[in-house]
Amino acid sequence: MIKREAISTYLYEVAYGKQKGVGPTILRIMLYGLSFIYLALVSLSLALYRYKIIRKEYLACKVISLGNITVGGTGKTPTAQALAALIRDAGYKVAILNRGYRAQSKDGIGIVSDGAKIHMTAEEAGDEAYLLAKNLPGVPVLIGKQRAITGRYAVEEFGVDFVILDDGYQHWRLHRDIDIVLVDATNTFGNNYVLPRGTLREPLKNLRRAHAFLLTKVDQTDCAAKEKLKQYLHEINPRAVITESIHNPKYLYRLDQWFNRGDSRPFSVPEIAEKKLLNFSGIGNPKSFENTLVNMGGVCTATVRYQDHHKYTLDDMHHIMQQALKHNVDYIVTTEKDAVKIPPGFVRDVDWPVPMLILGIEVKMTVGSTELIEMIQNMVNKPKYGVVQYNCDTIDKSINQ
Repeated sequence: MIKREAISTYLYEVAYGKQKGVGPTILRIMLYGLSFIYLALVSLSLALYRYKIIRKEYLACKVISLGNITVGGTGKTPTAQALAALIRDAGYKVAILNRGYRAQSKDGIGIVSDGAKIHMTAEEAGDEAYLLAKNLPGVPVLIGKQRAITGRYAVEEFGVDFVILDDGYQHWRLHRDIDIVLVDATNTFGNNYVLPRGTLREPLKNLRRAHAFLLTKVDQTDCAAKEKLKQYLHEINPRAVITESIHNPKYLYRLDQWFNRGDSRPFSVPEIAEKKLLNFSGIGNPKSFENTLVNMGGVCTATVRYQDHHKYTLDDMHHIMQQALKHNVDYIVTTEKDAVKIPPGFVRDVDWPVPMLILGIEVKMTVGSTELIEMIQNMVNKPKYGVVQYNCDTIDKSINQ
């Protein structure tokens, strides 16, 4: 594990009280003090926008933001993928604007995909943006810190009707028509402290800005906890729509198949039932991925976890393979987000002693989806900034399929 990841892991364990002793206690107190400074800066920034000292920027299209209030994985990328596909399949032009976390491209605008061709590698674009481009033919994917700039480019160059801000709740500079906040039902708000004492990006009261809450992975938590969370969110923001979603396993491919999708037949889901697995991942909520494999009938014999957005090396892959041989597993399984960062040299080597599978996930909205559909329909039917009025029957049909 690289030094930065080791430091991040240590600070996380300190914040959650997993590190004991005088040193960690003093560090927790320091983190608590820093969180007040962070909170003051967040409050000041929001006040500048609220009182229009800093003006928001507008786009000549509809803007949907998907975001969260915590650091870590809530399922934004597969949700952005699902929403973009629904809008695309309904006959509208849509682009995704991604920040490009840990991307190597330093340009103001990075065109990961123009909808017809992928122009950047995962290393250049960042894992999430590249994965979106790979899974969304017909949908331009752009990266850049300034979403107003990438958004204007999407409107001018691709003529889009919609843009989706992937991880946009804290990008206050750009006006949005709908703010959807994702909340991981299996890992809600951490220890309820703001950064760096906890994982909250903003205080929970700021959830009042949201138009809708999307509870993800509700099938991996118990009913009582889910209902308690919904009640809590309703008390903070009674006007917001609350929708539930689950992460369904869509397919399992061998690693070489996944990199050349369409040329080979995917594994069927039952093939890992009762099979011994080594799972590895570098994602925000690895436990959810591991639970999915168990729910599919797999036996998780060994687990290797890395920090979110970990960049894999050949040494990492050799270590994973050695662990798989040590535990005598039938398959190694990882996520799509991790697969895009596996070194090409390892992918080209087809003579692996243990087969490696890539799990594809799709988001399915369940309870409350009708209300969210109506919100999107109302936004579509409201002309703004020169955008024509739409007939949104196809969106309704597409989302309900």
